[in-house]
Amino acid sequence: MLDTGDTLPPGPRHLHMVRPNQPVWVDLKLVYPVGAAKTRLSDGLDLTATVPGLLGMWRATTTAHWVGWVTFQLGPVGRGGTTHSQWVLAEALRPREERNTWSGSYPSERRR
Repeated sequence: MLDTGDTLPPGPRHLHMVRPNQPVWVDLKLVYPVGAAKTRLSDGLDLTATVPGLLGMWRATTTAHWVGWVTFQLGPVGRGGTTHSQWVLAEALRPREERNTWSGSYPSERRR
């Protein structure tokens, strides 16, 4: 599971808030498994992309899987794209590091 930066790891509790929200990558192929392409539509929604999102909380399911409450953009902004907030299986999420706008470095990079 992703490191949320909180001091308490998800354990026996069934709900784990992520504060501040953590940037993640959302693999839409795993969120919307549609199978093989029937044809290509240049102006259709790309459900095979990996898009940036923000993770707000973790929740355990009745089958002991973890899902994250994630907000992400589906489709291009200004061309019919919409913002979605929904539960996403942990397997479809991975941490997203953002460059510091001032230094240009990633948080995991150390100064030498």
